[in-house]
Amino acid sequence: MDRYRTYRTDGIVLKRTAIGEADRVVTLFTKEKGMLSAIAKGSRKPTSKLAASTELLTYGRYFLAVGRNLDIITQSDIKQAFVSIKSDTSRIAHGTYLLELTSALLEERQPNPDMFDLLLSALYIMESGTSPELVARYFELQAVDLAGYRPEIERCVRCGENAGSLDIIFSPSLGGYVCEKCGLPPGDGISIQAETAAVIKRLMSADAASLRQMTLTTETLDEIAKIMRWHIRYRLDKDLNSIHMIDVLNQPTVGNQDSSGVG
Repeated sequence: MDRYRTYRTDGIVLKRTAIGEADRVVTLFTKEKGMLSAIAKGSRKPTSKLAASTELLTYGRYFLAVGRNLDIITQSDIKQAFVSIKSDTSRIAHGTYLLELTSALLEERQPNPDMFDLLLSALYIMESGTSPELVARYFELQAVDLAGYRPEIERCVRCGENAGSLDIIFSPSLGGYVCEKCGLPPGDGISIQAETAAVIKRLMSADAASLRQMTLTTETLDEIAKIMRWHIRYRLDKDLNSIHMIDVLNQPTVGNQDSSGVG
């Protein structure tokens, strides 16, 4: 019978939810099957062989049995635990943001191999020591592009006029640059320096090797974070919970000073 069918897949743990006394429902993002939820029985017990592999920010190989309502994780092998990310508060916060954004952009059981490769690459880059803020900006720009929400910064979204090399006004609700001739919805415009617009273009086409070589100022990263926060909020119609954790860390009297900037 089909319910006894088993399979294996490589996946990244996006989220987990405690159920019962010792179990978890784990959301995995897999390359072949997309995002799926499965139960890991007994995984909350310290002695469970599934405990470590069902932690957030874990990449592993999972063996599952097809269940009536939820598939069941029967065995797992960790491929990468991302120990460096998990040992730093800022990296945890930004890594969790990558997971939450990925989950928000995906549909259940819809394979998206490009998004999977992007997320896995971003986690490895962050693990290697690259600034978590820089990795987050790189990931969110490329992830929303893959999801069909590419921010338009080169041409006016209303009339198509070229933005040129000057500072621009970005409209989150319209998803891009709006020229002076076309005006803006009330209170919607965010000013972006020409230098920041150029960095956004670079990040949207960057690969892992080039990203590791980039050194950006905190001002530029903050400006990109601001427009992307609002751009994503308009697309998803909500704020992501992990954003609030990052906001707390960025308060002047709170946070990890060793990992709070680049440049």
